[in-house]
Amino acid sequence: MTRLATRASLALVALLCVITVAQSDAKKPDGMKLRIVLAGDSTVTDNAGWGGAAFKGSFNDKVEIVNLSRGGRSSKSFREEGRWDEAMKLKPDYVVIQFGHNDEPGKPGRSTDANTEYRANMTRYVDDAIAAGVKPILVTSIARRQWIDNGYAIRSSLIPYVEVVRQIAAEKKVPLVELHDRSIEVYLSLSKDGCEDFIAPTKEGGQYDGTHLNATGEAVFGPLMADALRQAVPELRGYRANYKPPTTRALTSTRPTTKPAETSPRPPTPQGAKAITVAADGSGDFKRVQDAIAAVADYNADRTTIHIKPGVYYGQIVVPKSKTNVTFLGDDAATTILTYALNVQDPIAAGTDRSANGTGVVAIGEGFHAERITFRNTSGDHGQAMALRLASDRAVLRDCNLLGWQDTLLTHSGRHYLKNCYIEGRVDFIYGGATSVFDGCTIRSKQGGYVTAASTAEDQPFGYVFLNCKLIGDETNTPTYLGRPWRPFASVAFLNCELGSHIRPEGWNNWGKESNEKTARYLEYKCTGPGADRAKRVGWSRELTDDEASKFTVKNVLAGKDGWDPTSE
Repeated sequence: MTRLATRASLALVALLCVITVAQSDAKKPDGMKLRIVLAGDSTVTDNAGWGGAAFKGSFNDKVEIVNLSRGGRSSKSFREEGRWDEAMKLKPDYVVIQFGHNDEPGKPGRSTDANTEYRANMTRYVDDAIAAGVKPILVTSIARRQWIDNGYAIRSSLIPYVEVVRQIAAEKKVPLVELHDRSIEVYLSLSKDGCEDFIAPTKEGGQYDGTHLNATGEAVFGPLMADALRQAVPELRGYRANYKPPTTRALTSTRPTTKPAETSPRPPTPQGAKAITVAADGSGDFKRVQDAIAAVADYNADRTTIHIKPGVYYGQIVVPKSKTNVTFLGDDAATTILTYALNVQDPIAAGTDRSANGTGVVAIGEGFHAERITFRNTSGDHGQAMALRLASDRAVLRDCNLLGWQDTLLTHSGRHYLKNCYIEGRVDFIYGGATSVFDGCTIRSKQGGYVTAASTAEDQPFGYVFLNCKLIGDETNTPTYLGRPWRPFASVAFLNCELGSHIRPEGWNNWGKESNEKTARYLEYKCTGPGADRAKRVGWSRELTDDEASKFTVKNVLAGKDGWDPTSE
């Protein structure tokens, strides 16, 4: 793995805060359920936190979840009331522990100092559980929605308590779920208005509750938390509930949008090259990427370079059709991160592109370029969640990271060239109908699944072409398919690629339709590595001849009618 890819992988691990510990197999004998007890305050309860029906429904029927959390409890009062003893009497396999909200100052009889009494209380919980043969899982408290910067940022008062939990998890070598930072990403992805519209309960006086969750909020955070638990504790992955497609559409805001109307399409004309700087700390022309895009001249044939300084930039970003020849330029993909935390089932806030909900960055304008940028969707492994949607013709990405789980990269339409990029996910994480060349990229599969799901049109000569790429698995090395056809004429070719041992011997999947075997175009050529052995490949895929392979060059695949050659740009 390249140094860039390694840093990207480590960044995602840090985001998930997976601190693993050697533990016995969680598999229970037949007829016995795995028992998980939740111990926490109101933000963990069934009716005001994340521990309700959506959380419980994310596990299969071999799991029993007992929620002993109570509103108003701190790490001190929960034990004093005997609730911890009650939890231990249940003899659970796991106990999930989250306190902090009521440990803050100003809670008579409950407040604790973060670095002394709170630390002692949380450490004692961990020690008690281990002594009783119960596996403790620590959770950093879900953040309060404490908005600053006109609703564009959050300053959390829980940080001292969060830091203590992180330290205890590291010292005791017990699993940690980083819910605090994940929750802030969700809030910023929804926006202040979106949080108030969808996930915040309303108090008696009509004010919005900035701490707790309503039913919609639990539907957002419950599955997120269940997925985070499975990532932190690998033994729990076998207890995931079967996927159930949503039966209703995502909730959509009724607030009037301030999104500017699109300019009537017209051929791009020279209007002069331009440079714009975005800096989250306010040292640039703009603090937010979307504001910089709005300042780009419509249908400019000359290039506008948006230099995005190091920082994490939250929320959906759209490069509309009228904003042509735009470049996102970062200093280093490890430090310039465009992140989003929602999937297609989550609420759609005002100002979000409703045709691309669940997507972090949407690039439609022709000639979109990105260099040294990380595109990230942190929603987790519980639904379609795109880091980047490319619907831009003649798009180029160089030295970029694309991080997610399901559907990380949607190559919707157009022609795309990705050079030296790092892409990771699990299910169909490179998918769509575009003609796309991946040149020298690292493709990392997480916990199995499918690398590609192409929907190439029948009259399209090329779909996905992987040249000199390296396909690797994660630490689980779970068997993985090279692809499955989202549409019958899916076209995918791997040439001179290194295929890791995680690639299944059969290579390809027909998506449950034998008819796809007659139409899908799945090709390989002189690939190497333990996953490249074609002896057991499905009979409806094939190896290219030398003559056929000679046509799979960047220029020939992407030339189109205008002779485009991205390697010359």
